[in-house]
Amino acid sequence: MNANEPGGLEGIGTLVVVVLKARNLPNKRQFGKQDPYCSVGFNGGTQRIRAIKRGGQHPEWDEELRFTLYEDDSAMPDGGEDMTGRAPLPPGASRAIRGGNTISVACFDAGQSEPVLIGETIVDLTEVLTKGESDEWFTLTHEDKYCGEVYLELTFWRHR
Repeated sequence: MNANEPGGLEGIGTLVVVVLKARNLPNKRQFGKQDPYCSVGFNGGTQRIRAIKRGGQHPEWDEELRFTLYEDDSAMPDGGEDMTGRAPLPPGASRAIRGGNTISVACFDAGQSEPVLIGETIVDLTEVLTKGESDEWFTLTHEDKYCGEVYLELTFWRHR
């Protein structure tokens, strides 16, 4: 066990998020090209990738972020535990993840005095947690309006 893990818990796996590229981002600048970057949030924490100077409306990052996933002990039923102290699961079922089965992704323009939100989305992790990998375009919105798309490659490596 790692002393840096929450509550001394051991992670059940690692979620790798590769933010590859974006397309059709609206330009948040009146003059010139914007400097876009993305941030990914999960379980109360946020990580970001570097801004692409003058990346404009079709930036390419190809940057990797990693999140350790932990079992959500609060979702465990009382009783019926196995020898490890964990409740047995039906075949094909997976344990609840602390922080839920979604990540938030937001794109910003870093070139202003304060970052300006370009668009954001919520990504459901069910497929990647089940199959081990997933990659696709995710639609970004801001104030219920289409604001482009971001392409993510998601991989889940289960520990043990």
